[in-house]
Amino acid sequence: MSVADCLGILRSVDVGIQRVLLIGGGAKSEVLCSVFPDTLGMPVTVLETGEYVALSATRQEAWAAGEFPRWSRTASRELRPSDDAGVREFRRRYGLVRRVTEAELA
Repeated sequence: MSVADCLGILRSVDVGIQRVLLIGGGAKSEVLCSVFPDTLGMPVTVLETGEYVALSATRQEAWAAGEFPRWSRTASRELRPSDDAGVREFRRRYGLVRRVTEAELA
C-alpha cells in the first residue's frame, strides 16, 4: 500500500487532511520532494532540518507531566502538485494494477 493509498483511506472515512509536513531525512531528499506533492495530489510543506524525533519524545514526556509545550517549526518551502499529464497517467495505471492485485488476493 502506498502513502497515497493511505491518504485516500483517511479521506474516505472523513478524516480532514489539512496539510502534509515532510520532515527528517525525507525533507533532505530532492527526489522525494519532487514526487511527493504529485503522489499525494496536494501541497507538501517541507520543514527546515531539526531534531523532530527528539523534540517529540521530550514533548510526550512533558505531556505526561501535565505540561503542554509549543513545538516551533519553520517551513523551508511549500511544494505544489504539478498536474502533469504523466502524473495523471501514472495514477491511472497504478489504479488498474492495484485493482487487479486486490482481485487476485481476494
